Amino acid sequence: MIFVKNKKYRKIAIIISIPILLVAQYYLFKFGILRPMVKGVEIEIVDGEYVKDIDKYVVKLNETVTLSTGEYIKVPSYAKNPNIWFNVLDNSGTLKIDGNKMTALKVGYSSVGIMKNSRVLKKATIKVVDPEVESLDMEINGDLKHVGDSATIESTIEVDYDKFKKSYKPVYKSSNENILKIKGNKVSAVGVGKATIYAKCGNKEIERTFRIQARVAEINMDDIKIEVDQNEKLKPDIITSPPGLEPPKIYYELVDSKLPVERAISLSSNGNVVGLREGKDRVRITCGDKSKVITVTVVKETITNDYIQNLVGSHKIVNNKVIIKLEWDYMKDVFDYDIYLKDKLSGESFKKIKSITINESDLGKSNKVYATIEVDMKGNQNIDFDIYVIGKKDSDTTKPSNVINITNGNGNSNNDNNIKDMRVENISANVDRDNNVIRVNWSSISHKDCTYSIYVKNNTNGDGEFTLYQSDIQGNEHTISIPEGDLNLDIYVVANYNGNSSQNSDVINVR
Repeated sequence: MIFVKNKKYRKIAIIISIPILLVAQYYLFKFGILRPMVKGVEIEIVDGEYVKDIDKYVVKLNETVTLSTGEYIKVPSYAKNPNIWFNVLDNSGTLKIDGNKMTALKVGYSSVGIMKNSRVLKKATIKVVDPEVESLDMEINGDLKHVGDSATIESTIEVDYDKFKKSYKPVYKSSNENILKIKGNKVSAVGVGKATIYAKCGNKEIERTFRIQARVAEINMDDIKIEVDQNEKLKPDIITSPPGLEPPKIYYELVDSKLPVERAISLSSNGNVVGLREGKDRVRITCGDKSKVITVTVVKETITNDYIQNLVGSHKIVNNKVIIKLEWDYMKDVFDYDIYLKDKLSGESFKKIKSITINESDLGKSNKVYATIEVDMKGNQNIDFDIYVIGKKDSDTTKPSNVINITNGNGNSNNDNNIKDMRVENISANVDRDNNVIRVNWSSISHKDCTYSIYVKNNTNGDGEFTLYQSDIQGNEHTISIPEGDLNLDIYVVANYNGNSSQNSDVINVR
């Protein structure tokens, strides 16, 4: 009877304890007091650059990748996630793991594992490689010759570990973004000049150099006429597209086939023309893809570009008359001369006071022309005259000579401040290619004892300011050495006396 009663209580206890145990184990797993069973863990790389072989992963040196445990199963499913983690399984120093980030530190083999406590659930072999670029080729698809052109850059790369080939991308760079501008693999010509495109990948670098020119839209130049022995620089107007760019180099050539003795001109490579004899020659001017033919006509030499040189004078006063003796250099084949005088005290302008005609036999060994003029003093004890001479031949006249001043010392011509109101006139220049100099001439101002200074600006070098070339020049001419490169100078002259300066002459351009 007692046995039956105990058996009954035992059954009741079992029935009551089963749900208690079930609830207890649920919470024990739920709160991690009991650890679940883990099945199906795998080591996977889910982010970063890698290659998966059959039995290993291959990663690049210094690359950091993200590891994953895959889609594993925990038993029971409601248990708290197990505390599993990644670890390097050797001491080679090849790999470093921080959380789920793995970094390749040096070339070689290593292994990593998924750990649960001290037990390895899964392990994998990792190979670290340092691929090298074996070759790099670059191809420019498109023309890069003129401003406005564009092209595509394509590269071919060979890597010693071929499976990483796709991950190697070259970096393109321009030596001058103001000439060649690169965006991605597109390159555009945006300026004139020389620039280099560099392609770099790994330890390889190649380059291509381009010279970008402005596209020439038009060449403008009219036919010209020069004299025998005259030196003239051709100055075509090059219109670029877009406008305002520096044009390409200009080439000059004679068009017609002639014997040397038949040529009317000689032509240099920089467009300098010299008249040899009367006649005509055609010149082709080429710039970029455009060309233009002009005709150069050579006529008999005239005197309009020459001037009387080395005019000097002296005077004396006799019976209330000023007797002025003049002399100057004879100009070949010019026998008629006009003398001009300005009375500065009366405020008059220059007037022709005398004309003379000479014979070549009158010149003598000095090759000088002499003339005497007389001027009434009109009751004024002071004199202050400016004088110059021009030569005449047929209907042509020369440029004025230098201006000389005749004064008895009582006028106002030598007042220190008076020079500030004066201006150097009639500046001109002739290019002497044979002697590689420029001969600059001007008319002297009516101020005794003054000197002259020449200022020059070299437009070829991009000089922004005039600089003093020579000071303390006596007389009214000076030579300037022709600089290297294309000739393009701006020149002006000023007179100086006792720390004061005259007004600047006109600026002339010499090419």
